[in-house]
Amino acid sequence: MKKSQSDTKRMRNHIAIGNYTIQDTPSGFPTLLYRNENTIRLHSAYDPVQEAKRSIQHFQTGRANVIAVCGLGLGYHIQALSEAHPSKEIIVIEKDIEVINITQKINPSALQGIIILTSPHDIPHTLDRIDMASFCGVAVYRHRPSYLLFKEFYDSFEKNLQQYFSSRLSDMLTRVEFIQQWAINILHNVHHLFDSLPVKALFGKFRGIPGIIVSAGPSLRHNVNLLTHARDKALIVCVDTAFKVLEKHSIAPHIVMTLDAQRHSIRHFLGVRQSAPLLLADLVSYPAVLRNYSGNRALSTTSKFINKPDGTIVRETTPLINWIENWVESPGDIQSGGSVATSAFDLLLSCGCAPIVLVGQDLAYTGREIHCSGTHHNEEWVAINTRFRNLDTINQQIIRKRKIKYVEGWMGKNLAISDFVFDLYRNWFADSAGKVPIQVINATEGGAHIPNTIEMEFAKVIETFPLPSQKPEKILHTIIQNHRHINQNPSQLFNAIERSIEMCDEILALSRSLAQDEETKERIIRKAMGNPFRELIGPLIKRAEVYIARHPDLTAEQIGEMLSKEIVKACTILRTHLRIAHQNIFNYASHHGK
Repeated sequence: MKKSQSDTKRMRNHIAIGNYTIQDTPSGFPTLLYRNENTIRLHSAYDPVQEAKRSIQHFQTGRANVIAVCGLGLGYHIQALSEAHPSKEIIVIEKDIEVINITQKINPSALQGIIILTSPHDIPHTLDRIDMASFCGVAVYRHRPSYLLFKEFYDSFEKNLQQYFSSRLSDMLTRVEFIQQWAINILHNVHHLFDSLPVKALFGKFRGIPGIIVSAGPSLRHNVNLLTHARDKALIVCVDTAFKVLEKHSIAPHIVMTLDAQRHSIRHFLGVRQSAPLLLADLVSYPAVLRNYSGNRALSTTSKFINKPDGTIVRETTPLINWIENWVESPGDIQSGGSVATSAFDLLLSCGCAPIVLVGQDLAYTGREIHCSGTHHNEEWVAINTRFRNLDTINQQIIRKRKIKYVEGWMGKNLAISDFVFDLYRNWFADSAGKVPIQVINATEGGAHIPNTIEMEFAKVIETFPLPSQKPEKILHTIIQNHRHINQNPSQLFNAIERSIEMCDEILALSRSLAQDEETKERIIRKAMGNPFRELIGPLIKRAEVYIARHPDLTAEQIGEMLSKEIVKACTILRTHLRIAHQNIFNYASHHGK
């Protein structure tokens, strides 16, 4: 390990900073001592660099490509790990900010290219940059002196980190599992881009008007009727799960939001007759929801904006969207934290609403229930009620399958029964509420406490709302009416779909050729991987690409065999659904004289 002039500048024998003392060693590399009732040396008093190198000699990472280090010290072991494992991502967990500041002055090169975490709340947004497609596990290295100082902190942090990676890996595998369905749904929905309101038409149009997110937590039953008094004062967005609950109470939200790609999502809308608010659907939504909805429709795409280490911002969007946007204007992005309610939060923020109020956002099993009564889940459970298996029993059976945890309750009242997934969303709302320049009010009146929000009873919140000069419903109606005169031309997308069907036919013809040799496979891969077709077929071969990324020992021949087979399979599926999209756009164009 080389000593730079800045890293090893000769210092006085002792320098005290807070609870720490920096001390010279014969090697020329400073050591660090922690002082409270005892003195604990964090590095060797003679040669901390050589000590660090020896300490990592027997550390094995296995297949893991991420190293989590408990304790920073002066970073000598971090540098040793970086040199021994140059291809691994290193995450450092450090309890004491003072240690980070000292290391920044004494040994700044140790901090280059690593991620430092000081709180579990930092985990989600800090570790977003790690690509889970190539993630092969996390190996934990404990800097023993630092670890023993704050053992409980590091043990708890390790657990949170492992849960985070487990959750993200599960999300990624779920994404791989559903990505084909998302792509198919988008192709079935794409013609709606030409006759639906783009969500970006709403952005900035409700400045200063409060926004209310209505979710389907068990506590919703306590204040649902108060929404009637808020309707003229605030923009009310309900998640699809809560739609039937509001319907049963004769309450019409301004917007109902859906983004679920699965078939069961249509049950949230079956039997609803009284109201038809604006339906805001993600392009991946189950096609029958959009197709059968009687009211006005708006479309959105879900995107995430990731800050890269070099300072650039990368937009990561739903599969196929980049390809579609080559030919037609985007309807507008909404960022999501994984649930419809988190997407609704970003929607209201983009609309300019202030404050944002959460209702029915329990993020807990309040009263040992899953949802508020009135959702489609409860309707189905009521139908299978017996003397031996009632609603309480069904709720209990579901809760027992979850890994529950107890968290602080709303307004500090008792403890709330939550689980890891709920807690992820709770942290997402807490983090978002702490970052936005407006008030976020938790008026759920039950469930979990959400840090950084103001907790108030919903009735008192409504009293603070002024009557706006223009009601939200009127603003929404004007936006919809004005947009009816704006129609995009579908010809470019129509032609692009035609060319893509032809490309599928060419690849499938190659696959049927008698000469199924390496050259044919290479031709299939080259054709599929050329732009813009690569953007179109990518989601359908994602499973194979993830498998290849997670198995670096595969030979070039094995990779070629796997990819060519997946491409042929994908083209077979893609051609069917491209034809449906082609026909839907043709029908739209014929009906509108395009």
